[in-house]
Amino acid sequence: MKNCKRCRQNKPTSDFRPDPRYRGGFGSWCMGCHRARNSLWAKENRARLTVKSAEWRAANPEKAAEAARKSSRKLKEKRAEYSSLWTRANRDKRRASSAKRKAARLRATPQWANLERIAEFYAKVPSGHDVDHIVPLVSPIVCGLHCEANLQYLPSAENQSKRNFRWPDMPRIENAQRQERLFA
Repeated sequence: MKNCKRCRQNKPTSDFRPDPRYRGGFGSWCMGCHRARNSLWAKENRARLTVKSAEWRAANPEKAAEAARKSSRKLKEKRAEYSSLWTRANRDKRRASSAKRKAARLRATPQWANLERIAEFYAKVPSGHDVDHIVPLVSPIVCGLHCEANLQYLPSAENQSKRNFRWPDMPRIENAQRQERLFA
């Protein structure tokens, strides 16, 4: 046990950073106090840190790109883990969302659609791509059809960024919002 000089609480030594400059081998502030102080300092010096960071990125483009890739991978793993935990904790919401999507797809499937060709299209998805509906099935402005003519392969990242907000010949957003109000 060690006493933190900042918050004055007695805490286990595992809550302190190793620091050979101190007699006991650990710093005088606990990690929580360090974190709070560092966060406050960063907020007070935001402009200075932004300039310094931009200068470093300009001077070290390769290292900056690698750091961005590493951060992106870490964030992607974190998001996937969070999504998995959320899904397990909210199975009812996930099922409801899935049922809603399935119902929309069924309503959007015309009788003349060739279901075999649609299944074939889904079976031949290239690696790293998703099957995308060119005109979204569910959107506040338009409802596309679930048929082979409305399917395309898109890189996963592009498909996820597109969501149901963009499609070819999309009307301008202002017009679309005005139309939405007319039918509301």
